[in-house]
Amino acid sequence: MLWFVQDFALLAVILRAITLSLQTLLLGGILFTLLILPAGPANQPAWLRCRCWIGRFGLAMTVPLLLSTAIDSALLMGTTELHLRDLLMADYVLWGAAAILAALAIYVIVRADIRSDIRADARAGTASRRRLHWLWAPAAVLLLAAVSSSHAVSRLDHRVPLSLLTGLHQAGAAAWVGGLAFLLIALAATKDDTAAGILLRRFVWIAATGAATIITTGIWLSLYYVGSWPALYGTAYGVMLIVKATLLCSLLLLGGLNWALARQRGDWAHKLGTSALLLVRRLAEVETAIGFTIILAASSLTSQPPAIDLVDGRLTGLEIIQRFTPIAPRFTSPPVGELAPATPLDIAVPDYDNAERAAAHQDRDPDIAWSEYSHHWAGIILLIIGIGALLSSFPRLRWARHWPLGFVALAIFAFLRGDPENWPLGPISFWKSFYDPEVLTHRIYYVIFLFYAGFEWGVQTGRLTSLWTARVFPVMLALGGAGLLLHNHAMGNEKNELLIEISHNAMGILAVFAGLGRWLEIQLPESRARRVTAHSWPVFLILIGCLLMNYREA
Repeated sequence: MLWFVQDFALLAVILRAITLSLQTLLLGGILFTLLILPAGPANQPAWLRCRCWIGRFGLAMTVPLLLSTAIDSALLMGTTELHLRDLLMADYVLWGAAAILAALAIYVIVRADIRSDIRADARAGTASRRRLHWLWAPAAVLLLAAVSSSHAVSRLDHRVPLSLLTGLHQAGAAAWVGGLAFLLIALAATKDDTAAGILLRRFVWIAATGAATIITTGIWLSLYYVGSWPALYGTAYGVMLIVKATLLCSLLLLGGLNWALARQRGDWAHKLGTSALLLVRRLAEVETAIGFTIILAASSLTSQPPAIDLVDGRLTGLEIIQRFTPIAPRFTSPPVGELAPATPLDIAVPDYDNAERAAAHQDRDPDIAWSEYSHHWAGIILLIIGIGALLSSFPRLRWARHWPLGFVALAIFAFLRGDPENWPLGPISFWKSFYDPEVLTHRIYYVIFLFYAGFEWGVQTGRLTSLWTARVFPVMLALGGAGLLLHNHAMGNEKNELLIEISHNAMGILAVFAGLGRWLEIQLPESRARRVTAHSWPVFLILIGCLLMNYREA
């Protein structure tokens, strides 16, 4: 856990992402269960399952809330002369305690309701619905607590309208993304296709309302927090906002397709060789995953100062164009002996965030050449993997099905070349190298690469036939892409860091799309829709390879 202690910013973003995700699920589940799910015997299994999940999410939410409050308090006490008694009446402590009590209240209300309502009939469902209206109060407290930790409350001007817009923005996300997750939960428990169709048509309206709320409030908040085009593409806040907008556009596309299917205008679904209801479920799964990736991006966004406050040091359009203009990949690198000497751990660990030391270490030509060479060859390997995946989707080219083994080569190459300060090339031993959060992140990705290779190669060659083994690759690929939205390089040069983050964010989005495309392929039955998906998702891997081949640090 030492690397967490060193990198409070990353830990805060992770906890914020978990908290916002659970909040979205809780509020969306309450909205869906009380406003969308019809009463009656046909929906009783879905009604029971939704209540159980609301209770579970309520109990789970207390953990990140408690950790966030405790870590913030520990950080303040460690960097100031404040004591615990001095923090008990602080706003973040009071709102954190209120949110914890609200989440516990949701759990208690739901569990008490389930215990008192054992019979699953229509009358019991109606009675439970009346009792569960008590959930609106703790849900409102959770929303207020979330707004209290947003940028809106910290502003000196326009605090009230910004807080209102932020609250509406989060409520819209809960109605759409959280409600969509509970739609999937309800559909899994609904065996009657007629009841499922009614459920879909009822949900369409709350989803459309949530989407309209997100877009409207998001535009107003962006106008205030960003203020200009140069701030949009020239700051970390603006870049992450572009990431959110890109993911939101894909979410709107999927939502529009599901809208057409739910409104019984989806004849194209039958032309693709699958039923409309099945396609809705599969698209809803992808839509939900993208929705929670947006929440992850939003969590990262809250860790950045608003773009309007950063007047100096912005990237210019010319600098971005120059960095991303295509170049020939490096095929040679300097010898290890020309690289900067490794920083001793007794200096590096306590002085992890020293920007001057990071800049002095990174701004050397041999180190830059080494890093670019490593990224370019990783891009070449990934390009070959993507082409192999695309070729294997054609029945006559089944010899290409061994493409997942390329991830083994990628993992070995990245391990040997990725961190030259550490074993086996550098003087820092294998276990001690994990003190560095960036190195630990890299090593986690190497393990993910091996999982890619092992499971997907077994699936492609028919050695692994169960559905859960086929899901490993797309899930880990999508999670890895989402994790890139949090990955950063401490280089002591803000512009260079932002340029690298732009490329990482682009690769993260493409990896999420590739993973979800593969997920959609394995979830669909043999049909034209499945074949189209199989031919499409490898293109995202190819694009990631191209981005890596054009990677630069200077």
